[in-house]
Amino acid sequence: MTDLPSSRAELLSSMLLELIEILRDRQGNTWLAIVAIASGNSATIAIDEARIHVQAEGEQELQITISTAETDAPNDFESTGLVLRNIMFGRSTLEKAVASGKIFIRASFGELLKIRSIVTSVLLDTEVDPRLLSLWKRFEQEWEK
Repeated sequence: MTDLPSSRAELLSSMLLELIEILRDRQGNTWLAIVAIASGNSATIAIDEARIHVQAEGEQELQITISTAETDAPNDFESTGLVLRNIMFGRSTLEKAVASGKIFIRASFGELLKIRSIVTSVLLDTEVDPRLLSLWKRFEQEWEK
């Protein structure tokens, strides 16, 4: 992680890296799907005013690099913290948020289906891994500060 100017970008980066480490530690189907989909790809993520650039390289030992997004880089994923919290805690669905324009994802239809499967898997993993639920609760508390 390098050169992140805002505290929200730093929070987003650290929580994303923690999420990756939890899922890597679990070594389940969710991790295998992330490796298959993310390896060799990058994305600019914007949540509220925080913008980061994420690069994923490698296979099973997937390495994630997070940096400040270039000013002129288009967002590949865009949403708000409120929308994400609503999905994390079952008050909304990814499909509803995308269809209503509350989440923007720049991807092909096939990539959208893969992203949906990962989000679904992560939410299901939350039911059995208290570390994920703890991460979501911390996001909910700290993002609004």
